[in-house]
Amino acid sequence: PQDWSGDRPLASYPRAGFADLAQVRHHRPVVVLDVRRELEWKQAHLPDSTHIPLHELPQRLAEVPDGEVWVHCAAGYRASIAASLLAAAGRPVVHIDDDFTRAVADGLTAADAE
Repeated sequence: PQDWSGDRPLASYPRAGFADLAQVRHHRPVVVLDVRRELEWKQAHLPDSTHIPLHELPQRLAEVPDGEVWVHCAAGYRASIAASLLAAAGRPVVHIDDDFTRAVADGLTAADAE
């Protein structure tokens, strides 16, 4: 891994689930970034989340609101890539490594596109 990072130090970021997100939102404001595709977002999403599909994120990093970013997708894989991009850009990030279908059961509210 050190060969992959070049001159930059290796870094990591925390992982959490949707239950953790539901709990932390009672204590402090966080940015929720949804990196799923447009169709997935239209089917159901967290109403106060920022939606930037993963394939657009490198060009749209400046659109991610300031603050600690909790990033999610449908199952965690795309969110891990997005978390890496955000961390490399110096943003405080938490990777939600969880299945989106559990978000409501874990205490969050979901909406569909209207």
